Amino acid sequence: MGRAGMLLCAMVVMWAGLWEVGAAAEPSSVPAAEALRIMQFVLTGTVSTERARGFVNEAQAAGFTAVQVLLTDGVQFDHAPWIPVKTAWTKAEFLSWAEYARAHGLEVIPEVKLLTHQEQFFQRQYPGLMFNTVSYDPRKDATYAVVFPFLDELIEAVHPRAIHIGHDEAFGWTVGQVSKWLKLGEVMIPSDLFLRDVVRVHDYLGKKGVETWMWADMVLSPAEFPGAQARHLHGIAAGYGKALRQQLPRDIVMCDWHYGDEQGSFPSMDIMQGEGFRVIGATWKQESTTRKFSRYALSRHAYGLMATTGFHIQQNDTKMIHWIIQASGALFRNPEAVVPPMPASVGSSEGRG
Repeated sequence: MGRAGMLLCAMVVMWAGLWEVGAAAEPSSVPAAEALRIMQFVLTGTVSTERARGFVNEAQAAGFTAVQVLLTDGVQFDHAPWIPVKTAWTKAEFLSWAEYARAHGLEVIPEVKLLTHQEQFFQRQYPGLMFNTVSYDPRKDATYAVVFPFLDELIEAVHPRAIHIGHDEAFGWTVGQVSKWLKLGEVMIPSDLFLRDVVRVHDYLGKKGVETWMWADMVLSPAEFPGAQARHLHGIAAGYGKALRQQLPRDIVMCDWHYGDEQGSFPSMDIMQGEGFRVIGATWKQESTTRKFSRYALSRHAYGLMATTGFHIQQNDTKMIHWIIQASGALFRNPEAVVPPMPASVGSSEGRG
């Protein structure tokens, strides 16, 4: 081979090497099939074990890979701070249901309302540990003498990949919410205490080998994302929003809900991913929003998509529940899928936030 030929071969090899380096630098593509597809529902005393198994069957048939279950007084645990309702499941019944879900290919992700929404967790059992009517006090070690034993029991019983710690809707972000949730003269939980609680719970779960998931509304603000519906972005008070988000551990999975947005892009997901968070996009019952958010999330290789069922299970809104599961399952796999029309709901059209 002549000198010119050898030079040509060397250049080809060099170009091939550069091509491989460039290709390796590209973001890895996460196929839609690998993104988590999660159905979320609230386990209260109105849900029978038979009915909950039916949700599992529907979720499996619709292509979901996990179920996130919000635990409240509808189930008994030895270390739960709530008083179970008369129709509550026993712990054994819950574990039997969880095993049923796993046998049908669904991971079980417990959701627990920590810090905020204490009407569903501490209820009124620990008035001395409350910061205000709806949030417990992270400054008191006695608070975690209640929280951690329950988390330990849950981890030992379920062995979950993750626990969703709530932390949504700290309230106080509008006059209407203050008057609805807080007593006269109370203030919402300040951002430094919010941060303190997230970090303490996250570190505790991390030592147990459990991921921390949380709702993202308190770390997002309308000022940062002017194109999105403000009712989904509650990080308005001083220290919340971006300022709070930037102080959180990056291995927390952020659950970013958009229930009625009609825009084609969802930059809150993009920004949080760019900051190092894994993000799950959460939807509800608006077909166009679910379709657009699914398309966007899958194009951004999101960690997953979650279909929330809101109050429809508690209201026995069977047709709507079936539609959410079936339509979301289809759109999470293929945002271009054709789904049946949404049925009329028996409940309010207003969702969380």
